[in-house]
Amino acid sequence: MNATILDYFHYPNGKTKEYSRLRNYITSKYGNITTLLLFLFIISIPIYKYFIIHNYHHRFKSNIIRSFNRKLDHYTQHEHHPNCQTATFKDRFYTYIAQLLKSIVFNITLRSSTIIQLLFWIIFLTSLSLVDIYNGDLIFLAKRLGRIPANCLPTILFLTLRPSPLPHTLYLTLIPIHKWLSRLIIIQSVIHTVLYLGYFQKTNTTQKTFKPENNYGWAALLGFVIIMITSLSSMRKRWYKVFYCMHYLWTWTIVVCLQFHIRPSPFTFYTLANVSILVGQIAYRVYLTRVSNKGEVKVFDVSPNIAMIEFPNLLIAKTATAPGAHIRLTNYSSSFIVRAFKQLIPNYHPYTLVSFPTDKYQRLIIRKSNFKLYNMRRYMIAGSYDPHLLFIGSKSSQNFSLSKLLVNAKRLLIVIGGSAISFALPILRAMNYHGIPTKIVWVIKDFRDVLVLRYFDGFIHGDDFEIFITGDSTIKEQAKTLRNAISCASNFSKKSRISSHFDIEHDETSPLLSDNNEPRIPLNLENQIENVDISMNSDDEEEQDSDSDCTHNGINHSRYEDFNDVDDILVDSSDIEDGGSVREFEITGDSLSPQNTTLRNVSRKSSVNEPFVPYFEQSSSDQTKSWVQQFKLLTRRLNLENKIYKGRPKLNHRYYNWCINEGFTQCSGPTEDENHNLICCRDLPRNKVVQEDLNAEKIWVISAGPKPLVENVKLWATEYGLKFHEEAFYS
Repeated sequence: MNATILDYFHYPNGKTKEYSRLRNYITSKYGNITTLLLFLFIISIPIYKYFIIHNYHHRFKSNIIRSFNRKLDHYTQHEHHPNCQTATFKDRFYTYIAQLLKSIVFNITLRSSTIIQLLFWIIFLTSLSLVDIYNGDLIFLAKRLGRIPANCLPTILFLTLRPSPLPHTLYLTLIPIHKWLSRLIIIQSVIHTVLYLGYFQKTNTTQKTFKPENNYGWAALLGFVIIMITSLSSMRKRWYKVFYCMHYLWTWTIVVCLQFHIRPSPFTFYTLANVSILVGQIAYRVYLTRVSNKGEVKVFDVSPNIAMIEFPNLLIAKTATAPGAHIRLTNYSSSFIVRAFKQLIPNYHPYTLVSFPTDKYQRLIIRKSNFKLYNMRRYMIAGSYDPHLLFIGSKSSQNFSLSKLLVNAKRLLIVIGGSAISFALPILRAMNYHGIPTKIVWVIKDFRDVLVLRYFDGFIHGDDFEIFITGDSTIKEQAKTLRNAISCASNFSKKSRISSHFDIEHDETSPLLSDNNEPRIPLNLENQIENVDISMNSDDEEEQDSDSDCTHNGINHSRYEDFNDVDDILVDSSDIEDGGSVREFEITGDSLSPQNTTLRNVSRKSSVNEPFVPYFEQSSSDQTKSWVQQFKLLTRRLNLENKIYKGRPKLNHRYYNWCINEGFTQCSGPTEDENHNLICCRDLPRNKVVQEDLNAEKIWVISAGPKPLVENVKLWATEYGLKFHEEAFYS
């Protein structure tokens, strides 16, 4: 086989004029075909979005997963528990295989878009490269591998436009396509170079390596390689600003160099297209940017972790048309050169707008990081950028109005972590206006973060919230807490990352409004410090008595890859691809439950979380006592006293029952069925509405925040057949 392949691919023994003309014709032909196919691909994206909006693919995928899980449940729900002494080897073996298959399916489901992206572009680019290459002529192949990546460049740049000119398309959702296509064309460019070097060596014409035209090619290749290396997760986390600057500067270099490197067919049309996209993006950014005066941007210190920013509406150049829009913010410089550089390389910080355009002023909720904001400073604000929410549309593209929102939802369950509350609050406000039942499950580590709700008590109701606090009930000395947090976070996972554009960029490091003596916490470790994960437990496991003879020990199944940030250019989020932290999974019944080993038995005791009650010690400082008192007064005023729990929420069929209007969340008491008979809530039929009610497709589960939380919610929603929207764009 290897001999056959080696015999097929060969360098030509010589080149005639006819050979050169044929080679150039074929190269130009497939370059044009590439351009045409990419154009068709771009216009197909809105069509694909149309199918998503109308739920066609969702019903198919959820039915497949649910059917698969039910078949596997046959092997896990046998008479003897696999860990009981009475269980047979066959029982244990079948259970292990079933659990392993479930884990694999869940991981494939979670990464289905990435897998599809990778397979599609590999097939696309490989097919165009290997078809019609003159019986394996390596020079034909080398030419093709140079022309195709060059013709892909306008598409790659087009996919980064913000906002995207494509209808029904959020620019952030196109970033994964941009990334995978970019990676593969860089690989092709490297192979293109290697093949020509081999030919020069074979023909003893190595002096051609550094011809003027080829020197431009070397510069472009260097740019490609630098962009790829600095885009790696480890590099980006450590030197994010280096990555950002290299990404933009070398993009310009590549565009210019390709104009002089590619021959013999003129590349002018593509160069003009590339330059138009880059210049147009800068012009639009300048158009969207407003500069604040001193004192217009006000900073309110909410807690040691969170701050609230407030500024006038006039600093928003483009009015948002939907809740959950975001802006980009950076420091203002008195130097024109610095300001121009910021527009050329827009290292702005993305934040979600908590307010509506009709409000008196705009507010942001941000997690404290290395990017510090101060009162009496000037800032540059770009935006706003609308979200793309499939369940919310607008009758007007100009003026925002709650009454003009088109809501296509029946019920909403929003599961968020940390500062992602900034995304949930405007959606809650819009849903309350339209009478759509909405529940927010908010997971935080520090109970003091709840105090941010005092700025929004006008549209907050106790029944809308369930707040889960994973941290301590007492406040320790701040310096000690920070040191411990840094140590724990570093040991836990060096590759973990925060998500979404409700926060600042990855590698921001010290608290906002902090003293210089305070230790610095890298933002990419914050959510691990915050520890705002969730549990997914099956009902059989939860209701089982903790003293049962059979103690279920989970099986280590998965290694979760960390996905990269949202927009490698929008740094908030979520995105980690080059490595992953080892997580343990417990597959119980019909759910995949991420669990900490030390907490498994605890999580199995009950589906009801313990109420969270903060307290202070006698030796506590006045500040600590004030925190606790403020917390109690606020929760009482907002009717949240009975809605705050200790630990993580357990996603199971009780939340599902709430989604289908059965009214249960973290409860296990009796209720009435459709025949008004009093029954235990665990006995309610599952998936009833999804199977029988055509409006089930209007039930939405939304998640935002740390990556593990978003991923687990996504798996849970998929398994239960519910619509899902994530405001964290992993790739």
